[in-house]
Amino acid sequence: MPPEYIHRVASVLAFERVLPLTHWLGAETARNIEQGQARTRLICTFAGLCGFVIVGQFAAIPAGIVATAIVFPLYAIGMAVHIYFRPTPTRARRGLALLMDNLVNCYIASFGGPFAAYVGFNFLTTIGWGLRFGRHYLCLATLTAVAGMLWNLAASPYWRENMLFGGSIIFGMLATSINTSMLLRRISLGNRRLAEKMDEIAQLAWRDPLTRLPNRLQFRERLVQALAAAGRNRNSVALLLFDIDGFKAVNDQRGHPEGDRVLAEVGSMLRSSLRRTDQVFRYGGDEFAALCPETSREMLGLMLQRVSTEVGKRSSREVKVSLGGSTFPTDSGDSIEIVRLADERLYACKRLHHLDF
Repeated sequence: MPPEYIHRVASVLAFERVLPLTHWLGAETARNIEQGQARTRLICTFAGLCGFVIVGQFAAIPAGIVATAIVFPLYAIGMAVHIYFRPTPTRARRGLALLMDNLVNCYIASFGGPFAAYVGFNFLTTIGWGLRFGRHYLCLATLTAVAGMLWNLAASPYWRENMLFGGSIIFGMLATSINTSMLLRRISLGNRRLAEKMDEIAQLAWRDPLTRLPNRLQFRERLVQALAAAGRNRNSVALLLFDIDGFKAVNDQRGHPEGDRVLAEVGSMLRSSLRRTDQVFRYGGDEFAALCPETSREMLGLMLQRVSTEVGKRSSREVKVSLGGSTFPTDSGDSIEIVRLADERLYACKRLHHLDF
């Protein structure tokens, strides 16, 4: 990697450590938003105090500004300490912070002259509330800041003489807040659509689109989980495998749409034939599987017989299936061995009879 590139990256990282915006958007903020806000407040307070010192070199500092320079840093430090020890947010604390952050800036700006520049902090604090906590806080912060500026226009000699300047600030704050609100709404809508797409992708990854049953990938995961749970609770689990007899002939003679309909029908019949606690899967091709918790070896035979009978009763045609099963822990305690035994018994069943549609 070129040395100049490394130097550029190091410079950006060093700058981001002191840039207040990083405390809005960084990973640390995701863990505790109010702590990030408290840290930003301290940074802005320090910047404001530096501005007071610079202005003091050229003009007298009003007593109100001196009082603010004492009280607000104490408030900012106290708020940061309180949030650190009690990170759980409260409405009272957020309400106090919202009022203080915006009204103090308006009060400083009310003195006019060089202190009018401090109204710029209103944009930072107002938009910051919206970006951190959502559109409701953005609206409240904007109304608070606008009310403060309207008071300045009515009561401050400086702002009465500069009505156009004050009006443009109010207009700019309203326009910025509206644009930010629209942006937050679009982000929220985008996040919701993204979540829907992710859920859709997850459904495609874990479910068979034809039968809407969990697929083979999910079967493997659920099998391991079921065996682990049964081992902890000292219960039994039965694995059932089903295969549609003569399915290839249906596809070849009647077409794939008819074969798809048969698969969907058999999947629906299997779900209705088993218990609610049992899980049915599309194992692959014309094969299905079921996990039946708390099912012993004796219960397995009865369950296989019931499924075979129910499939025959409910079918609109003579649908026949071959079945095979195994149980944990009677047959084996290994997930691979459980599947192998059930598969062997399934194909032993197919050799004994061959039924077509």
